Amino acid sequence: MTIRATIIFLFLFVTASLGFAFDLEGVELVLGEAVILNGEPVETSPVSLLVSPVLGASVPMRFTDMLYFEPGLRVYGFDQSVIYILDTDGKPVPAARETRNRIEVINFEIRPEIGAIFDLSEKISLGITVAPEITFRLPFAAYDDALGSDQPDTVLNYFLSDGRFFGAYAGGFFSWNFGEGNTFRLKAGTNLPVYHIWDGNDAGFHDQMVLEPEIGFIFLF
Repeated sequence: MTIRATIIFLFLFVTASLGFAFDLEGVELVLGEAVILNGEPVETSPVSLLVSPVLGASVPMRFTDMLYFEPGLRVYGFDQSVIYILDTDGKPVPAARETRNRIEVINFEIRPEIGAIFDLSEKISLGITVAPEITFRLPFAAYDDALGSDQPDTVLNYFLSDGRFFGAYAGGFFSWNFGEGNTFRLKAGTNLPVYHIWDGNDAGFHDQMVLEPEIGFIFLF
């Protein structure tokens, strides 16, 4: 899947969704963590996972009392950096911060969610959500022998090739309207690396899967 095809898909998805009448609820600010799983063997990459804080924002809206749409953006890797090195095959694999030749990557995740909300009362609701998910992983720093080399470009090209920027998100959330015009939301979801279906990865389907627990505050209009 090319970048152009993905952009067209997202455009059609959003355009079709906005064809329904909707009520814009407000703006949500998100804090969370991205837990990136690693399926590579210890001999290749001794780090079993990477953890990085997430900042994000979204715009929740409802089509009906139950059906909702929420386009959003998450960014992670800017503080506790998402770090990779290249293995002997030239594949980026997770690494610890003190590893030589490390490359730091920032992640921009675009997530147009659609799902269902079940209002349990005037203040409490539960929801389920799914979304096509696009993550652009951009190297921004390199160290030791990776500095001034083509290794950052190799990392960038790896994550852009074979549609590795495309995933599928699924999650659930709990919302509490705790005051006039304010809602607190707990959400937990998973970005599934569906590109492993076609990219020939042999490290297991969970390799590069991202778990994302979040806390959100919705400022209602």
